[in-house]
Amino acid sequence: MQYASFTTGTVVTNAAGTAEVGVVIPYRARIVEVRIVDFDGIAADNTDYVDSDVTGTTGYDSRAANQGALTADTSISLTVDPANAIVAAGGNLKFVIAKGGSGKATEAAVTWFVQPIN
Repeated sequence: MQYASFTTGTVVTNAAGTAEVGVVIPYRARIVEVRIVDFDGIAADNTDYVDSDVTGTTGYDSRAANQGALTADTSISLTVDPANAIVAAGGNLKFVIAKGGSGKATEAAVTWFVQPIN
């Protein structure tokens, strides 16, 4: 089975900053895995946190009760949402960073692994 990958550029934000970045996928595909990495790491914090929307997943949230901390330079898999795992040809794969409380600085990227389908 053939797979392809698409990676965002690195998203750098200060603690209060938000960001949105995306890549266009040229063909219809099924998202089979999504990984997120932060190059500086993000501490788990229930007050000042990162809450991200990532196409095809249930997202990432740095609050301790959710996914929690990201270790620097170590990617983690996000949960693929089967209801949103199919992307149309020409569709966007988006990584949107929002912050809660005072937020957290980020230097993150997302990679989608996809299977082309008809």
